[in-house]
Amino acid sequence: MEKQKEDQATLSLIVGLRNNLDYTKHFYKTLRDKYPRVELVFVSYGSQDGTHDWLDSLEDPYLIFYYSQFSKTLSDTYNKGVSMATSDLVAFLHNDMVVGNGFVESLLSVWLPRTLLFYTVVEPPYFEEDKHDWKITKDFGTDLKSFHMGAFEDYLRENSSVSIQTPHLTTDGTFFLCVEKKWLLDMGGLDPVFNPMFCEDTDLLLRFHLQHATMYVVPGAKVYHFVSKTSRFSSEYEAKTRQVENESINNFYRKWRFGLHSSIKERYDLAAIVKSTDPLKLDKIEPYFGTIYLDSNSNIEHYIGLHQSSTDFDLRKRILPRNKLKTHSILVEFDMRNLKDWDYDNIKTLPQIIHQKISKKRSFFGKLFFNKRKFRIGRLKFNIKDLNSTAQELVCKNLVIDK
Repeated sequence: MEKQKEDQATLSLIVGLRNNLDYTKHFYKTLRDKYPRVELVFVSYGSQDGTHDWLDSLEDPYLIFYYSQFSKTLSDTYNKGVSMATSDLVAFLHNDMVVGNGFVESLLSVWLPRTLLFYTVVEPPYFEEDKHDWKITKDFGTDLKSFHMGAFEDYLRENSSVSIQTPHLTTDGTFFLCVEKKWLLDMGGLDPVFNPMFCEDTDLLLRFHLQHATMYVVPGAKVYHFVSKTSRFSSEYEAKTRQVENESINNFYRKWRFGLHSSIKERYDLAAIVKSTDPLKLDKIEPYFGTIYLDSNSNIEHYIGLHQSSTDFDLRKRILPRNKLKTHSILVEFDMRNLKDWDYDNIKTLPQIIHQKISKKRSFFGKLFFNKRKFRIGRLKFNIKDLNSTAQELVCKNLVIDK
């Protein structure tokens, strides 16, 4: 990566806190041992383990902190941190991390305007099968008691050669990023629609992608990550992680209309016309369309009562009677009495299915008999007006609700 001459940028490290004070203290001490003057921003919403008293006790001119007794989302936490930072660049970190030597210098030496940087995360083998450009699986301890600081620092020294630390382009992004503060603020930051957490990172990276961000992995900037000690593996969330993840995934679908791992990332104006509504199975179709038109409103209030608390999207604006039908780019019509399991599976991957159906190569006679605007797949009847993507509308998070 060839860096042009720029005025030296400054960097603030943003760390969200939620209890887990022992890890926060360890993060703070090990960071300050290496970087006594780098700006550090701590934000805590709802911690109840003494974190707020500990923050008040610190005498550190390079520390900015905010806390509140009220709980908020992970997105709100980091957005608050970004708004308080005074540097040109911000980097997102977690309190269950240990920052390695050269972390700050490596990020600052690589950065260019409108560039998204990902530092390198070294983790014990909790998710060893989950491969990423920015991740290294190596076990230096799974918690504070078993952590071998000396071994981790030896590893950093052994892997400090220029060739090993050369930044490289990537399309494999992560929450563990460094970016311009102003750019992030212009986008509205992370989207708190994912409450309390999960999927906000994928959402943010999609919004950067829509702006054609250049992305680099920076091997010279390394941290050791104990993995999710303040989130999925914490005492607060461990028992309900699966539920929180499922709710966040549903909200991701409501916003983008495609799944987290979809190969086709097009946000279509998808609407469903549903006959013989089965309220007990409405959760199998509702998140995957922008609007659903029903032939009956029976028990819909029961569905809204069960699910409205888990989403900021107004379900009454998403679920409407058939007589309120408007014009949409893509209409999918079906009778819920006749749907099979694989029809419900298809509903989860509609953008991929539509793309494959439209772009499939056909023989001369196949072209004669296939109607690209009207066709059936299983028990789903498609009527396509256009395939214009509305994804660009989502670059700024403030535009997402009920769009």
